[in-house]
Amino acid sequence: MSKTKSKKILELFYELGEKMDVKIVNAKGDFQGGYCQVNDKRHIVINKIKPLDEQLNILADGFMQLNINEVFLSPILRDFIDNRERQLFK
Repeated sequence: MSKTKSKKILELFYELGEKMDVKIVNAKGDFQGGYCQVNDKRHIVINKIKPLDEQLNILADGFMQLNINEVFLSPILRDFIDNRERQLFK
């Protein structure tokens, strides 16, 4: 995937996070990242040391745990999440 397209998808994930009240946390460390809920607040933690494609996959995995079927997603973001879901559930 091109770097420009990856950055656009990242931007769309941040917009989705705002819409769904999910805080996306960018941090460095020795961890994979993923979805978590603390005191009724939803977070998706991504490791900024990881390559951008891995960060996008973590975001997709996190949002797949939530009910995104009733939320409008831009076609590019919907396609990315659907493709990720197919990869995971082959």
